[in-house]
Amino acid sequence: MSNNVVKVENIMTKKVIVLHAEDNIEKATQLFEEYDYDGFPVVNENGRLLGIVTAYDMVNHSYNTHLTPMISILEDISRQKEDEKKLAEQFHNAKAVKIKDMMNIDPLVISPEVRVEDLAKEFTEHHRVNPIPVIDPDKNLVGIVSRLDIIKFFDEKYLDSILQGSIHEGVLKRLDRL
Repeated sequence: MSNNVVKVENIMTKKVIVLHAEDNIEKATQLFEEYDYDGFPVVNENGRLLGIVTAYDMVNHSYNTHLTPMISILEDISRQKEDEKKLAEQFHNAKAVKIKDMMNIDPLVISPEVRVEDLAKEFTEHHRVNPIPVIDPDKNLVGIVSRLDIIKFFDEKYLDSILQGSIHEGVLKRLDRL
């Protein structure tokens, strides 16, 4: 680490699970269930960031487009006024929605060179944002960073792993951790 500063590149996740613009909402839903993350970057075939889909985006899009009609159809079915076929059609329509139709195309992004304290400020100023894609100058996705990454920073073992092999190694020696 240069300049005696811990940077985003030191705490970010480098192996990122991504979505593509043509993926459908069903794939996104599966990823949210499987990984329990707050969001996934959307990239093109070359790894260039196109946007992000967060749990907030999914709920907002679903509410505005599909939730109300589905609830209405369910209520009608329960009163025996409607055919279950309408509900099946609504599910089909909802599952066919493409990621490109719901992603945030202008997400907050950050450079790997940003100091962790500046990253923390970004999270405090942008309450609904999590995670933040980490990009290089050409907008290529190089990682992702979340609030959890900052929280983990306060775990001694995690901090020790960041400090080992860095110019901060002297700190560990003074703390008798090496």
